[in-house]
Amino acid sequence: MKVLAIGDLREEFAYLDRLSEVVKNARVQAVLFSGNVLRAEARQAEWERAKAEGRMPRLDQPEVVRERRDDAESMARFFRSLDQLGVPVFVVPGRNDAPERFFLQAAFNSEVVEKSIHMVHRSFAPLGRGFVVAGFGGEVTVNERDHEFFLLYPGWEAQFSLDFLRHLEQVKLFIAHTAPTAPLEGGHQANGHEAISHILKTYNPHLAVCSRPRGEKGKVVVGNTLVVSPGHLSNGDYAIIDVEEKSVSFGDLR
Repeated sequence: MKVLAIGDLREEFAYLDRLSEVVKNARVQAVLFSGNVLRAEARQAEWERAKAEGRMPRLDQPEVVRERRDDAESMARFFRSLDQLGVPVFVVPGRNDAPERFFLQAAFNSEVVEKSIHMVHRSFAPLGRGFVVAGFGGEVTVNERDHEFFLLYPGWEAQFSLDFLRHLEQVKLFIAHTAPTAPLEGGHQANGHEAISHILKTYNPHLAVCSRPRGEKGKVVVGNTLVVSPGHLSNGDYAIIDVEEKSVSFGDLR
């Protein structure tokens, strides 16, 4: 079975629209998306201003309000495009895909209408015979927690939210927006979180797809798990993974 691993679209829909040819040519049977549908430029700018000024970021800033109106259409377009790929699609939110209820509502609405969409943040869904896909989205942090401006979760929350994994007997595939601490093959600097490393070593998924904030792409083995970072789709990057063989090929739509 081959799966397409993607993440960090950041509203670059021209690349998303070209994935149908990748799915067809590579005979992909499922898509795993590791978060960041949205660009969130206004929110990031306000976040940085607030930090510099020693105050809380404000959602009522005019540029943030305008951006949030556009976010709704971007999210709807994202799920419509994924449904047109014609294969099961498993998604978690990224750091930018806030507020949490906004992403969850858009995803659940899509699941009802578009049967190929599966939201697996803190949850799981079956994939064919003998496989199950689970995930945890957002940025995993040391102790920061936010569901409104960005999606930030402390490491302990990620670990406790995934306790159900020990009850799943199927072969597990895992999606996270945050990478483990292990550096990618080739010496890329580690920039993940120990909580994700702990989850992989505890539950031993067969495969994990994780984003990296600077867009690095590559693979690494953590415990018994092949971890693939596909790069940022906003730069045209993706990965095709043969699940049984644990082999990876990286592609570029640029």
